[in-house]
Amino acid sequence: MIFLLHGQIGVRDRATESTSRRYFHLNYISVPLISVLALLASGVFDRQTIRDGVVGTGGIRPLNIMALFISLAYISISLDATGLLRFLAFWVASKGGSSGHRLYMYLYVFFLLCGVIVGNDPVILSGTAFLAYFTGVTGITPPSAWIFSQFAAANMASVVLVSSNPTNLVLSGAFAISFLSYAAHVVLPFLAAALCVFPLLLVLFRALPLPSLSGGHPQRETERDLIPKRIYIGLSQAEVRATLVDARGAVFGSVLLVVTLAVLVGVSTVGVPVWEVTVPPAVIMLARDTWFDWTTHLTRATPKAVDESRRTSSVGEDVSENMNEMPADTHENVDVDNAGHEHHELQDLSARAPTVVSPSPISPSSITPSAFSLKPHAPVTLTPLLSHALSRFAATFPTVTHVLERLPVALLPFAFLMFILVQGLTTKGWVELFARWWGVWVTRTGVLGAVGGMGFLACVTCNFCGTNIGATILLGRILQLWLSSSSSGVGTDAGARDGAIYALALGSNFGAFTLTFSASLAGLLWREILGQKGIHVGGRQFLVLNLPISFVAMAVGCAVLVGQVYVEHGRG
Repeated sequence: MIFLLHGQIGVRDRATESTSRRYFHLNYISVPLISVLALLASGVFDRQTIRDGVVGTGGIRPLNIMALFISLAYISISLDATGLLRFLAFWVASKGGSSGHRLYMYLYVFFLLCGVIVGNDPVILSGTAFLAYFTGVTGITPPSAWIFSQFAAANMASVVLVSSNPTNLVLSGAFAISFLSYAAHVVLPFLAAALCVFPLLLVLFRALPLPSLSGGHPQRETERDLIPKRIYIGLSQAEVRATLVDARGAVFGSVLLVVTLAVLVGVSTVGVPVWEVTVPPAVIMLARDTWFDWTTHLTRATPKAVDESRRTSSVGEDVSENMNEMPADTHENVDVDNAGHEHHELQDLSARAPTVVSPSPISPSSITPSAFSLKPHAPVTLTPLLSHALSRFAATFPTVTHVLERLPVALLPFAFLMFILVQGLTTKGWVELFARWWGVWVTRTGVLGAVGGMGFLACVTCNFCGTNIGATILLGRILQLWLSSSSSGVGTDAGARDGAIYALALGSNFGAFTLTFSASLAGLLWREILGQKGIHVGGRQFLVLNLPISFVAMAVGCAVLVGQVYVEHGRG
């Protein structure tokens, strides 16, 4: 097990005799990497352990899982770059009328549906920015009820499809579960949890005295109308339609994603490697984005296109004027996406939709001609040349650049390092010991203990085992050894087996909103986006609000799961 540290170590630069400090950051990549290197250098790990952690053993294939996840992530993020999710969010908001409670329910259902289809990360990326704008325009301060509802909905919904979360991919690969069978076992617990969480949210933000988002003394936030009875958005239908910046791309990406998911469900029962299904559509989407950027770049180079773009930007100017009418203090907290800008301005999206998994783009305006004026005594360096090439690429292919920057590439080394660490625990006998303990627990408690115990362990270990991905890898390996061990006494109990596996699925997704931000990468991303929008959520606020939500969601989900197991397998 590995406890993630998020901090930095300061080192004084003695060579320059300055007071500046250089920082070495400890995060979800550097800490596992240091751990693996230290164990490898000390002889605890050998080359075979590293190889098994990367290539995989026991049905878990990290390379296939990561290829599947990254390819689906590209399609989802590219679809989001068309403005589809933002357009749908505004459209749903406009359908809510002036009723605040009805709009709150509409957005909750909307985030649930989007989370099921595209996963939690795109919902966090687009939905958080939308809520920052929406709550700022409508004067809802602080936006606690809205942002925590979105975060819970996105993470609950990601449990339904295997493709919606990498933790689901780990489980389906480890236990050879088809996509259809997986969805059939978790959809009812998800629906029950979602139905019970919504009234809890209404009660929670009306009855509890909670600490403010910016810290300080506890206060009754509900006195400030966190869910107002009346809300006026002030956007016309034309302005809502203008948020869809690439209608053809939205249709193309939606059809491609739906077809890909349908084929995944169909071939998961015949043994076809899932990455062979998802990688070609991702390449097709990349080719489409590249073609779109190139044709737009050529069109933009003509004077006629420039005049046309100026004439079609009137709707975006109206949205900007509406934003300028907001109170001065809300401009610091809200980052508005200019809905009327055409596709040639997509390169600005990266500045408005920050991400914690990739560096910020290189702005073309930051590259001055003097940076490339080579003086006689100045050496030719690679950095300015590379920066210039990257800036030109970003200007020519803004959509591709925007999607690649938001792609969770940092998840790849993190996941592989966690696979290696868990493989090391397996080779040293620790996982086998944990499996024996688990076998004793299930022998004494039966199906109820298998479901309740694994659900509890999954939620808790998400906060201390390198996010929910590390927890799923470790607990999945424990279940594998437990099921394969004849000494456990219940290794062939189908009811306990299904109960434990699908309780782990629920816990690995619901555990993202339990105790800490680092319980999931989505939590770290959510906090980062909110912070850059001027909305600061503290660790105590995160725990106090999410703990009752996650408790109710897990309790209801596990109760329904126990009922399913009894109906399917009987009490035994």
